[in-house]
This record gives sequence, C-alpha cells and structure tokens, in this order.
Amino acid sequence: MTTISAFPTAATAHITGKIIDAVVKVSVDATRPLPLVCALYAIENSEGTWLCAYYGANRSVFDFLPQKDAQVDEATLGITFLHKVFIPKDQYQPAQWEQFKKERFMAYGA
Repeated sequence: MTTISAFPTAATAHITGKIIDAVVKVSVDATRPLPLVCALYAIENSEGTWLCAYYGANRSVFDFLPQKDAQVDEATLGITFLHKVFIPKDQYQPAQWEQFKKERFMAYGA
C-alpha cells in the first residue's frame, strides 16, 4: 500500500523562509588542495521547518553563505542543499535539529 504525504518532499520542495539557526564551519587540511565548508541550516516557514545541509569547496561562495536570521529563497540562493528534511510546524522539536547537526556535520579530520 502506498502512502501519499501532503508535506513537500526534499526532491520537489522549493525552500523559502527565515534561518532560525545555522552552523557554518570552514575546515582546512594540509593534505587537501581546497578547504571544505559545512553549512547546516534550520529554515522556518509557515508550514514548518526545513533542516538543510550544504557542503562545498568553492571559495567564491564562502563569504556569501546565508547567516542566522536571513530570509532565504532556494531558487536565488546560489547554493544547493545536499540534504533536506522537512518537519511540520506542529511536530518540530529542538532535539531534531540537534540530531541533524550530529548526523550531518562534516569537517576535515572530524
């Protein structure tokens, strides 16, 4: 039996909203030619909260990554989230954000 969800899926979603929390970390490793940035976001809109992860080595993007309290529109953001998880407004708990950060944070040597 197939279940159809009324909630947007990561594959079809166009994320817009306000960043309510963010973790952005640039890490370097002498054995690798480029630094790595890991940016984790909790983005809230009227339907719920998106937990998103971006990873990249493009230095030209580092200074332009959105920060906490910024309004974002994924269509004009200039980066692509590798991981997206949607949590409906009535089901969101801060512990889910903490778990997402533990699971998705990536840095050289970590």
